[in-house]
Amino acid sequence: MAELGQELGIGGPLSPAALRARVYRYHLLLRKYWWLPLMILSGSLLVQGVRYFLGDPLFVSTGRMMVAPRIMTKESAVYTEELTNYFGTQVSLMQSDEIKRRARQSVEASHPDLKGVAAELAVQQEPKASIFILKVTSPDPKYSQLFADACMSEFLEFKREMRGETSQKTVDAVAKQLSELEKAIADLDTKIFEFKQQNNVIFLQEQGNYVGSYLVDLNKQLAELKKEAQLLDLMNIDQTLEREAQGSETSSAVKDGAGSAALVEGPQSEYIQTKRQLQRSKARLEQMSKYLRPKHPKILSLKDDITRSERKLEIVRQQSQESVHEKRQAIQLQISNLEKIVAESETKALEVGRKMAEFDKLKTERDRQKQLYDSLLGTVQNVNVSQDVSQFDVNILEQATPAISVKPGAVRTLLLGLGVGLILSGGLLFLLDRFNDRVSTVVELTEHFTEPIYGQVPEELPDADGRLPLLNPQDTRHVYAESFRNIRSSLRFVGADGQKKNRIILVTSPTPGDGKSTVTANLALTLSFATTQKILLIDGDMRRGGLHRLFGLDGEPGLAEVLGGQAEWRKVVQPTRYKNLFFMSAGEPTGHPGELIFSAACENLMEELRSEFEMVIFDTAPVLAVDDTPSLAPKVDGTLVLYRAGRTSCRLMRNTLEALYSRNAKVLGIIFNGVDPKQPEYGYYKYTEYYYSKTVSRKRTPPTAGADQPAAETAAVPGSGPEGDGSMGGPPPVTIKKT
Repeated sequence: MAELGQELGIGGPLSPAALRARVYRYHLLLRKYWWLPLMILSGSLLVQGVRYFLGDPLFVSTGRMMVAPRIMTKESAVYTEELTNYFGTQVSLMQSDEIKRRARQSVEASHPDLKGVAAELAVQQEPKASIFILKVTSPDPKYSQLFADACMSEFLEFKREMRGETSQKTVDAVAKQLSELEKAIADLDTKIFEFKQQNNVIFLQEQGNYVGSYLVDLNKQLAELKKEAQLLDLMNIDQTLEREAQGSETSSAVKDGAGSAALVEGPQSEYIQTKRQLQRSKARLEQMSKYLRPKHPKILSLKDDITRSERKLEIVRQQSQESVHEKRQAIQLQISNLEKIVAESETKALEVGRKMAEFDKLKTERDRQKQLYDSLLGTVQNVNVSQDVSQFDVNILEQATPAISVKPGAVRTLLLGLGVGLILSGGLLFLLDRFNDRVSTVVELTEHFTEPIYGQVPEELPDADGRLPLLNPQDTRHVYAESFRNIRSSLRFVGADGQKKNRIILVTSPTPGDGKSTVTANLALTLSFATTQKILLIDGDMRRGGLHRLFGLDGEPGLAEVLGGQAEWRKVVQPTRYKNLFFMSAGEPTGHPGELIFSAACENLMEELRSEFEMVIFDTAPVLAVDDTPSLAPKVDGTLVLYRAGRTSCRLMRNTLEALYSRNAKVLGIIFNGVDPKQPEYGYYKYTEYYYSKTVSRKRTPPTAGADQPAAETAAVPGSGPEGDGSMGGPPPVTIKKT
């Protein structure tokens, strides 16, 4: 069901009611435009018939080609084709204009008498097989067979030419690259020879090795000197002398025959000896002080020795400072000299390395170019070998068969015409429906508008005189009368706690011709039939009011005179021939009723009517025709908008509702007028047998005066027809009571 809804132009799944409404909409459209599909079908059948009887017979010849296997070799891999869409490419190539042109020229060259014959070529791949089927259709059977054979032959020839051309282009391109490589290799050989002449390569290699080793030794010496200089900067003179003394003692010690070592004379040795002697003297003084007095000669002698040793140690320290300073300067000179020698050696090493790198680069480039040259040379040989070998070899499996006639039969031709006509007709009806925003069912109406539906008034056909009679208490139009009773119930029971809030009701429509006046009059009549209080019907169209003609009453004075202050409303209200129903006409037509609507008299009139009548029904002008109705709507208790099925545009209805809402009018709902009672969603029509089953078994008696009609006391209401007005109808003229 959802798929059917999508086919009918409605997005999403459809409910059963919506589906029935959509089918009914297309049914109405087909009833209205039945001649359009008939005309299209007739034209389609006529065209197919003319083509059948006047068309030339056609003949078809069939040929078959297949992709044959082959031996895979290394050389055959040189020429390749795109594999992903290989078969589709071959089919397109067989059907190309170039193959057709070659085949046509080949046939006309061998058979000049067949020159100018038209032919159509169709190629398809057989399912699950590497076989191509070629079909040629032509008015001449001989030409069909010859053209099919020529197409297969020219296809194979074209493939060979394309393969040969591709191979030749490849050979030419590779030969050009070989020539360029030969020149490049010769240039590199020349550069290598010149480099060898300018430089002794063997000497450069040995020199590079020697300079590298020499630089390593120099860097080691430089590192040792820098380390020594840092230690001299960090240590004080005592630490320096002790370190040098220990180093001198260790390095300069020599063994004599007795195995004892003699120290080399020097400031470091004297410093060590003096320091040791001082330490021994201090130790003896400390030991002797334990058992000798401070004034003891030995104690005094030791103290003198200690003092002399300290002075001597200080003198040695001062002398050594100059020696350490000179040593530091000597080390700095050695560092500077080594750094200079290292820089010069590095420069020589870099120069040697640069020359050797240049030589290696020339040799590497020459080897690379030579390797590429050998590879391209082998490629040329492979292309020459595989020039006649394709990746897939398409051969002729079967030659073209003798042509057979394929002229379609009459039934097939007519069915084709019928199918085309149905498709065109359906598409045209679909477009007409898309451009038509008028609805015919209540389901469609609720899809377009959110306002409640107060009732559905069925379409009622006029009588033989072309008039549509108003309702009467004993009306036999049961479905028609029941629809107004439904609207009456909706109006009476709207409100909270049983209170009737909507005392003054305005009825309007978007455009003229929607049946507004007839519906308003019948609604007022239906309200009067079910009450003992007074109901007032007012013709609010002060421009072209004509509601008084339906009741056969006077048109002047009326509402225009009341709002203009020219008459008092109680004198303007007229009784009708129907009990409890009173009427106020529009009055003398005026071109500017808006000033009357905005007057204070209009507000006073509304208040007095609310207190005097149980319900007041206004029949007003169409909303989109004039601005009177949107100005009057905010002053009443509620507004009913009439929508005529199949006639009123939804776009105009939206404009009407927007105009009313923009004036803060209270829109009660929509009256759906002119509904087809036979449509699927109309309820009352399904139970019409209920009314007839009651009325057939019961003897009908005419109404008596006083039940629904007043007793005759005065003159009859004017009217020429049997309904009282000579045009729109109603019950026969009766006498009414004067007010």
